[in-house]
Amino acid sequence: MLAYSIDAAAASHVFDRVVVSTEDEEIARIARDCGADVHIRAAALADDLVSSTDVCIDVFEARRAAGDRYDAVVCLQPSSPLRSAGDVRGSWERFVESGADFLVSVTPVDPHYFHWALREDGGWFRMYFGDAFMLERPLLPPVQRPNGSIKIGRAAPLCERRNFFGERLAVYETPEERSVHVATQFDFDLAAFLMSRTA
Repeated sequence: MLAYSIDAAAASHVFDRVVVSTEDEEIARIARDCGADVHIRAAALADDLVSSTDVCIDVFEARRAAGDRYDAVVCLQPSSPLRSAGDVRGSWERFVESGADFLVSVTPVDPHYFHWALREDGGWFRMYFGDAFMLERPLLPPVQRPNGSIKIGRAAPLCERRNFFGERLAVYETPEERSVHVATQFDFDLAAFLMSRTA
């Protein structure tokens, strides 16, 4: 998954530098073999509950301390390996053209999945949004979910806010088949299947 992400970044021709942050020697070796630079992160940033934003800011600050000057940070999580170089390039172009401070890639959500969400309340379940959206799909407003594939932030607002979801937020839509986030064995199997169809 790491190699796919590095390859997409390189093939997009957007970046001056592609950096992989890791504390793991095997991952560092793979990253270097794929042509990326490696930033060895502190063990405190290798925990499952550490946000990708904190890792990105750590890399940015290390590069700045080394004398590099970058206006923006792009996060391509290897857990979203199906993004294409075109998605990366298109996201960057949208970010620049829009004048946004932040951009995230998104995927359309079935409006029933969103507007008809349920929550537990006193042992029974209720519609999360009440009865306001008890409508058929064509009558519901469209919604999108961030898919974790591409996140872009201007350096100053990103370091101040410490996430990629500030007020001046643009989006870049990618289809479901390029928006799989691998967190479970099912996700991995689905991603492998989708990759096999394009190979």
